[in-house]
Amino acid sequence: MNSPMKSLVLFMTALFCFSSFAGQLDLRKLQYPVDSAKEEAKKPVPRFCAYLEDKNPAPRLAGLDRQQKTVVKEQLNIRVLNEYRLYDKSPMDYEEKMLLERYCTRYNRQLWNSLGLQLEQ
Repeated sequence: MNSPMKSLVLFMTALFCFSSFAGQLDLRKLQYPVDSAKEEAKKPVPRFCAYLEDKNPAPRLAGLDRQQKTVVKEQLNIRVLNEYRLYDKSPMDYEEKMLLERYCTRYNRQLWNSLGLQLEQ
C-alpha cells in the first residue's frame, strides 16, 4: 500500500472510532451520584437527572415519587444524561438502562434532600 492510501485508511479508522465513542455515555461522570448531587445543589440553578428510554419519548425521572416529579417538572430544571438517544434509534441494552436508573435514583433523591425541598400538604 502506498503512503497516501495508508494515511486515508488510518484517518478513516480513527474517524470511525471517535464517532462510535461520541454516541456513548461517559461512564466517568456516572460514578459518584451522591457527591455529584451535593455539588449540583450548590449551583444557582440545580438540575435533576433524567434519561431517555427506547419506547417512551419523555425523560424518566427515576427516584422520585409522583408529587416530587410534578414539582421538578413544573418548577425546576432537568438534565437528560443520554441525549444521544434522540438520534440513535438502536435498542438500549440492559446494562445501560440499569446504570442510568441507579445513577438517577441516587442522584435525584440526594439532590431533593440537599435542596431541602418539601411537598405542600
